[in-house]
Amino acid sequence: MRQIWVLALLPVLFGQQPAEQDESAAKQKRDRALELYRGEAVRFEFYRDSSRKERAELVPDPVYVWTNPVRNGGQDGAVFVWTCRGRAEVFGSFFTYPATVKGKLSLSHEFHTLATTVIAVARPEDCIWQPEAPGIDLKPVPNAPAPRSSAPSRMTQMRALSRDFSAHTIDKAQRRWDLRLLPNPLYRYKSTDPEVIDGAVFAFVTSAGTDPEVLLVLEARKPPGGGGPVWQFAFARFAKQACFGRLKGEEVFTAADIPFNAAPSAMDAKFRYTAYRDRFISEIEEAAP
Repeated sequence: MRQIWVLALLPVLFGQQPAEQDESAAKQKRDRALELYRGEAVRFEFYRDSSRKERAELVPDPVYVWTNPVRNGGQDGAVFVWTCRGRAEVFGSFFTYPATVKGKLSLSHEFHTLATTVIAVARPEDCIWQPEAPGIDLKPVPNAPAPRSSAPSRMTQMRALSRDFSAHTIDKAQRRWDLRLLPNPLYRYKSTDPEVIDGAVFAFVTSAGTDPEVLLVLEARKPPGGGGPVWQFAFARFAKQACFGRLKGEEVFTAADIPFNAAPSAMDAKFRYTAYRDRFISEIEEAAP
């Protein structure tokens, strides 16, 4: 009995409770995973068009960190954004999940262009993602008020407008997943483009965890024909499942289910979206620098 009490007291004697040890180990693992994802993000370069005169800049830190504990043995990932003139041009997610090979993880990449131009992609090695069309088609938000003059007031407007939208997915087993709108945007614009007054990218996340599966872009833009700025919107898929978006209950966006064996270039008609396993890596615990 005395031995049992001594063993139980060891963490206290050494100044650390078992729960604190577990949390410390979990934090170290999260930190290593984030370093891995940052390392993946910096390998990519994006440009606004094929002339490659305007480069999109990577925001160094992830704009969102997520986990799906019930899918694929447990998924863990982070979302990054590349901007040009302060506007979000590309969203990328890097994530891992247990591989079939013992001691290995599958490292996957997921991208969607949100550009209104056809972006060019550069990468040190052969790159399999080269979009063939603008990423989104912005449309006016019906009956929306005019964008306000101050940035805080426009943020209040965007939050209110976002609540009029909803989204869901249907998985390969034909189960419906109603998605939850995050109250704060993943990214708020810092626009220097005279045509783009303000904007933000919101996310709808799955109840299987916190993975963003549908993106909602809201922008205050000057219309091409002149006049004052108006609110515009666009949905974008961020999952292989069939995706659906609604505005005040009316369906305004659909994206078909992507088969498991689809080639990256076949995931979207114009290659605006892609998701693929990049490679196998050692488990995060073994990948410490």
